[in-house]
Formats: sequence, structure tokens, C-alpha cells
Amino acid sequence: MFEGVAERLRAANQGTIPFEEQFETLLELRSYILENKKMEQDLLLMYTYMAAITTASVTRPEIFQFTSERFEYIPSRYIAKVQRLVGGWGHSYAGALRAVAERCRNTTLRSMLNRYANSIDSGVPDDDFIGTELGSIRSIYRNSFEQGIELLKKWGDAYIAMLLSGSLVAIIIMISVAIYAPDGLESTLNTSYAIILLISIFGITIMYRAVPDDPRTHGLAEICSKEQGIIRRLERLIVPITAVIVLLLVLLGANMGIVFLLAGLLLMPLGVIGYIDDVNVINRDADFATFIRSLGSVMGGKGITTGDALQEIDRKSLVHLEPFIDSVSSKLNLGLDEAGSWRKFIGESGSYLIYKYMNIFRDAVTLGGSPDQIGKIVGSSMLEQVLLRRKRDMMVKGFVVLLVPMHGAMIGIFVFLFEILLSMSRAITDVMAHFAETSAALSGSSATVGGGMATSLNIFVNFPEDTMRTYVVTILLMLTVANILAGKIVMGGDRYMYYFFASLLSAVTGVIYIAAPIMVKAFFTIPAVVGVT
Repeated sequence: MFEGVAERLRAANQGTIPFEEQFETLLELRSYILENKKMEQDLLLMYTYMAAITTASVTRPEIFQFTSERFEYIPSRYIAKVQRLVGGWGHSYAGALRAVAERCRNTTLRSMLNRYANSIDSGVPDDDFIGTELGSIRSIYRNSFEQGIELLKKWGDAYIAMLLSGSLVAIIIMISVAIYAPDGLESTLNTSYAIILLISIFGITIMYRAVPDDPRTHGLAEICSKEQGIIRRLERLIVPITAVIVLLLVLLGANMGIVFLLAGLLLMPLGVIGYIDDVNVINRDADFATFIRSLGSVMGGKGITTGDALQEIDRKSLVHLEPFIDSVSSKLNLGLDEAGSWRKFIGESGSYLIYKYMNIFRDAVTLGGSPDQIGKIVGSSMLEQVLLRRKRDMMVKGFVVLLVPMHGAMIGIFVFLFEILLSMSRAITDVMAHFAETSAALSGSSATVGGGMATSLNIFVNFPEDTMRTYVVTILLMLTVANILAGKIVMGGDRYMYYFFASLLSAVTGVIYIAAPIMVKAFFTIPAVVGVT
């Protein structure tokens, strides 16, 4: 269907689609950004795989062939190009590596390809080069990750400061409108919207560029963890219902505080379950680094199969993986398919790192590699990422602990001030009306005093309540959405974490919006002017 539409557009525009080149440029830029963001981690995974299979004494063509087939790693796609140049065009491996490196835009990968070519020309054995390069890649990845954490810490603080400044500008504009009630408010309010929007986009983009790439869940469609399965089933029901209810309430003119609060409460089950799954995946990853080392050591030391080795492992120290180890061990003892049993183990763990590293371990062992050496290689790379993740989580907790109160404070100041200004405007309007009614009965001197008071009070009259309420709700929505995106980007995890932050921040916004007029009415009252004769 879409191909036919594209062809008709080309036919109507002399063989081109409007903005096709610009769209392709944006796609290339997006691909380049995503590729650079994932490159260091995928290099670590690819070199871990290459180091693991070299324990099986594979030849150089086999190393390149097996690695080129791992298309889930971004660098493997470039290894596949090298393999095509060698196999299809008769290039040497050194020449093919240099040819691919010349067209590679990522500096880290380009340097790696050139170093590999130089090592081949120098006669360095592949296993020696790959082992040394794996250590270098771990150092590069650690340095890149730590730099990302430091940048994220600084830009996180800057984002909060900038967004708070933008909120203050919006508050000043609201106060100015209350005092002067100028004509032509649209341009002034649009300026405020633009400031908040630009600050949000700039801050979120910078934080996204700075945050280290650290996927948590494997995203397999056929099998997943228990929590992920619950979320997948519930979100098909809850998300559409939430969208429909929110839309209906907005069209019916319901209190926006109720809309925010209801949206937060409806999404809360997804957010809570998603947060639980995120914590479980992190704990399982921490246990897996120890588990894979132990499994390899037992298999290599005693020369036994995987099923027998699982019986020898001390599972009590692997609290978070113990149920999954018991499950796969039972299946293997019953003689079930080993590949299917491990696939279920990987899927039910829900972990991206377990999915990658368990497959590396099994592939290398299947090729005839040394299980104890493979376990050490895989366990060391896994441990590197687990330790760096812990370092990031320390910073994340501080940011989230600051983000939620800051969001509540910004929303609270904005809404409470609006309600106070609205209360003042109504009270002063009543006072002005009272003076107008009684001015005829006053003496000449009193009339002068009353007229002067009326003139001085005129600054808070004609407050455009409907326009400013829409302005307040729009600013609250922009701040809430921006902070949801910022929290998810900084914290990481699967898309389920959007539900967590959406439920939390929407509920905070709704509660404050509902409570503000009640509290202002209770604690902020202007005495009525009566009895003037």
C-alpha cells in the first residue's frame, strides 16, 4: 500500500518525493548517533566472543566467518564486509581491514580495524592479538562509561537548574498578566511555551547523548520474564483505556487535577511492575557474572557436561538466579533439548546481558573451546559491565531523588501562585464593585479617597481566568512530560520505566493541582469591605 503511494508521489513530482533527501539525511544522522552510542559496548561483546572462540583453536578464516555472522553486534557488520572482500574479491585480511577502516566513521572501530591489520602484517597470532585487544576494549569501555556518568551528572544538574529557570520565567509572566492585564496575551504566552519547550528539548537531548548505553532487557518476543509478561498483557488493556478516559475527561471539561491523578493511578500498576522487573534484572546480572565463572570452572576442572556441572554449583550464593538454575538443571536431567532449555533460561531471566553472554559461552563451548577459560573471559566482561552499572545507579538515585521533589516544588509554586492571584483578583474585583455602588452616597472628600483607592486597586482587575488556567495546565503538562523523559533517560531500563515515571509524576501533578485551591481558600483570604457609608 505504502509503496504505491510513494510511486504516485514520485510520478507527480518528477521522480522525487517531497523532502526525501532531507528525510534520508535525518535517518542517516539518527543511525550515526545510535551506532556511536552502542559501539563501545558492542565492541566489548564482539571481542569477548572472538576471545572465547579462539580457545577452540579456530583458524583466522573461521574467526572472521563466525564473527561476521553475529549481526546483533554493530562491529560485526564491518567484519562481514571484510569477509566479503576476502572471499569475493581476493583481498588479503590486512588489506580488507584497512579498506573497511577507511570508510568507517567511528574512530574507535577504525582504530581497531587498523590495529588488527598491523598485527596480521607483523605476524602476531590472532589469539594473542584478540586477548590483548579485549583488555584494551574493556579499558576503553570503562573510560567511556565513566565519562558518560560524569557528563550525565553535570547535565542532570544543569537540566534541573534550566527547567527551574524556565518555570520562573513562566511565573513572572503570569504575575505580570495579573498585575497589568495587557491585551494580546497570545504572543507573550507563546514565548513562555517556547522557552520551556526549548529548555526541555535541549536538556533531554544532551542527557541522552551523555548517558552510557546500558540496555537491561533482551526484548525477545517469544519468551520473557514473569514481570515482563504481565506488563505486556496489561498494557494492551490499560494504555488504551487510559488514553480514552483522559481524552473524554478533557472533552467534558473535567478538573485537570483529576485527569492527571487518574492517569497516574491507571498507569501505576505498569510502573510498579516495571520497576520490580528492572531491579530483578539488575540483581540477576550481578549473580550471572559469578555463575558463569563457576560453571566454566566446574566443567573444565572435572571434564563433565553442563547438566552435571549445574549440580556441582553452590546455588545458595546465587539467590536471584537460583530458581532459573534449578529449572534448567531439571530440564537437562530429564533429557530435554539443551538448546531449548538454555533458551528458556535466557528468556525467563529477562536480561539483555545474560542473553548476550550466555550465547557467547554456549557457542564457544560448542566449538570445542576450554570451558574454564571461556567462563573467565565471559565472566570478566560481564563483571566489568555490572560494576559500571552499579556506579551509574548511585548517580541515578541521587538524580531521581532530586527530580521528584523538584517537580513537585515547581508544580506547587506555579499552581499555588496562580490560585493566590486568582483569589486576589476576585477579591479586589468585589471591592471595586462595592466602591462603585457606594460612591454616590459618599461625601466629596470621601469620594476622593474612595476614587483614589479604586484607582490604586485597578492593577489586579480583569485577570483573564480562563486563558491563564489554560496557560497553567499547558505549562504543567510540558513540565510533566519533560521530567518523565528525563527520568527515563537517566535511569535507563526498558520502556516500562516510562510508565513508572509517568504514574509517579502525573500523580504528583494531579494531587497538587487538586489540593492547591483548597489550601489557598483555607489559608489565604482577603477580608471583604463592607459597611462603608
